[in-house]
Order: sequence, then structure tokens, then C-alpha cells
Amino acid sequence: MAANYVRNIFINCPFDEAYAPLLRAIVFAVVDCGFSPRCALERSDASEIRIQKIYRIIEECGLGVHDLSRTQLDVRTKLPRFNMPLELGIFLGAKFLGGGQQEKKACLVFDEQPYRYQMYLSDVAGQDIAWHGNNPKDLICRLRDWLASVAHDHLPSGSIVWDHYETFQGELRERCARHRQRLEELTSNDLLRHITTFRRGYVEKLVIAGNAPILNPSAAELRRAVKSVKITDPDPFIVLDKGANGFTYIQAIMKTASFWIVEYQDGHLDQHFEATKKLRTDKVLQLFMPYLNGEMKWRETAKWKRIEI
Repeated sequence: MAANYVRNIFINCPFDEAYAPLLRAIVFAVVDCGFSPRCALERSDASEIRIQKIYRIIEECGLGVHDLSRTQLDVRTKLPRFNMPLELGIFLGAKFLGGGQQEKKACLVFDEQPYRYQMYLSDVAGQDIAWHGNNPKDLICRLRDWLASVAHDHLPSGSIVWDHYETFQGELRERCARHRQRLEELTSNDLLRHITTFRRGYVEKLVIAGNAPILNPSAAELRRAVKSVKITDPDPFIVLDKGANGFTYIQAIMKTASFWIVEYQDGHLDQHFEATKKLRTDKVLQLFMPYLNGEMKWRETAKWKRIEI
């Protein structure tokens, strides 16, 4: 039995280019919640028969995520793809026939829309099938909630995992450039390394007027920080930094006793924006608080223009 059996998650989904945004979201959410993603792409070994590799990985995984949403006919062959239903069947067979630890397996099954699966896979009718509508955020939130139900751990809320994912997405292009990689050519292991490195270094930092940073600040600490800055300070600014490499942040510089210049950056130097007009302190808080909480409404609180740095 694999040492990490209860935290290994078998990912059964399409591996084509069109599905890539959803696959990235699944792998990221699994890692962000403290689990280990496993799939058929994790190792290329010509000496190992593919179906035997799938048997082995399923045997080593206590959990599984299965996406049955791609049922349309292949443009080239005019035939549907059966790999995902087949691998779901193998996983369920291992659970009900394997004995021992295998009996403790649990899985989440996704489809594109609710109840659509009843038209092409009626044998799973009666099971609790989730749906994602091809929306990575919905997928991440439903995956997180399922993991919380089977893991008995305190996991970050779905909206927080989504916030982490958006930060990672923003920084991924810079990470690829640093390693001379192209995003569209990343292998499964390339992606996993980037995600693991990002999560290892991720921390939210609040810097006030050049003082030592506050790590993972609370809402109360942020509110006090904004109100503590004075125009007479040597460096009257505040920065809320997310991510692992300093390319994702929002910052405000006090220009008068009541007005600030506010800027943000989304993971890359060419994604740097500035509010089109100076903002009052209460407006700055209306930007920083939702930014801290992983909510997107801060983007609509002000008008922005891209600037070169």
C-alpha cells in the first residue's frame, strides 16, 4: 500500500488542449488543499503498459476525481472518448472488489451540466454527481468542498483557493519565462513543480511605511495599517503583497493628508495598473480589504490604466 494512500488523488480527465484550463485548476486545488495529485501523465515509461500503469496508480490512491464532461464525438474519428468512464469503472471496481484499504476509496465525479450524465451513463444514476459548467472557479470550489467532507482537515474556503489560483495564474508566465519554458508546452510534471514551488513560498505580506512586514495579516491589522500612515512619514506607503515572487500586489502611496495614488500588479511587469485618479483613505480600504479576502469586487471600485514600469 502506498505510504500516502489517504492523500493521493487519482485524476481522471481529458488531457487535451481544450481541457487544460480545467486540469490546471484541478491540480492546483488538490495541492493547495494539502493532497497529492496522481495521473497517467506523471511518468513516461515505454516498458510499462498504459492500462497497467493506471491500475497501479488507482491502487495507490485513496481518493479520485473523475470528469465525464467530454462526451462529444471526436472531430477526427467521429467517435466518443471512453477513457474517462473506463477509468471510473476501474476505480469503482477497486473500491467494491479490492478489499482492505481499497474499500475506503472515495471519489468525486464531475459532469459539465447537472443530470446530463443520465443520458449517456445511466448506471451511475443515484450517485452524487457534481457539475462545473466548464468554469474553473466552480470546479475549484466544488472540489474543495468535497475534499473538506472526506479529509477531516481544516481547509481554506473555496474562494480562498480560487484567490490562490488566480495569483498563481498571474505569476505562471513569469515563472515560465525564468525557466525558459512556454506555458502551452508545460508537461504535467512541469506544472506540478511550478505549483509546488509557488505554494511553498506563498505568503501574504503587509508592508507599512517601509517597516518590517506583517505576515498573513488579518483584516483588523490591515485596517489599522492604512489608518496609521501619515503624510509626515519618511515613506508614507502601504503594500499588500501576495504570491511567492513579489510580482502580485496592491500598493498605495499617500500624496496628501487625505488622498493616495493606488497601483496593483498581476503577476508580471507588463500587468501593472494605476487608478486613474487619487483616492481617499476610505476608498483605499474598499480596495485593500476585498483584495486581502480574495474577492474580485475591488477591481470595480476604481478605474484603472496600464502603466509601464
